[in-house]
Amino acid sequence: MWENWKGDWQKVIEVKNLVKSFGENTVLNHVNETIEKSEKVVIIGPSGSGKSTFLRCLNLLETPTSGNIIFEGKDITKASDTEINQLRQRMGMVFQHFNLFPHLTIQKNITLAPVKLGLMTQNEANHRAEELLETVGLPDKADAYPAMLSGGQKQRIAIARSLAMNPDVMLFDEPTSALDPEMVGEVLSVMKQLANEGLTMVIVTHEMNFARNVADHIVFMEKGVIVEEGTPEALFTSDNQRIKEFLGKFQD
Repeated sequence: MWENWKGDWQKVIEVKNLVKSFGENTVLNHVNETIEKSEKVVIIGPSGSGKSTFLRCLNLLETPTSGNIIFEGKDITKASDTEINQLRQRMGMVFQHFNLFPHLTIQKNITLAPVKLGLMTQNEANHRAEELLETVGLPDKADAYPAMLSGGQKQRIAIARSLAMNPDVMLFDEPTSALDPEMVGEVLSVMKQLANEGLTMVIVTHEMNFARNVADHIVFMEKGVIVEEGTPEALFTSDNQRIKEFLGKFQD
């Protein structure tokens, strides 16, 4: 599907009338969204609004009930299992919890997938791991094990592991929500660095200062629909009473 992909799509992801239901519970109700190349899209909203489900639908960790998701010009809702695996190589994801392999060193955690999938030799992957450990500020942790790291360090390693696949897009599902407050900043700092380097990013977060400072585009979701979207300035000065109420909870 993507092996010989040479396109330069400005619209990296197009979501059209996306519906996701679990039984009688509709979690996403005809959601439409476009994510452009190098854009930083931040999704905010109350818990249970469908934000994480939307993110998981983008790389088909959740199968949409209906609608279309077009990634780099391909309708992935019609993809085969093989094509879905190729998709996930191009669309990295960082979860709330780190999901590192506890029995493997940090270097092995980072190099396992690209080597197993034949994207790199072990030597190439080792070199890439060294570069990524520098990027996330942990160059001395290659031989450490996950249990030896703090939560913030584990999440930075999880980011490095996703970047090892050289994805076109990175999805972040509340990457700081499981961290102690003093560790949040170190993870957000790495994410800001990636944003400055032009990586296309879709981020679900409750970190409003980060959203205001990093996002090109903010989406406010509630009850499975997009209530409003726009620039950070537009969202943070919105006249919508529900958005005002939500943002007011994050003011000191």
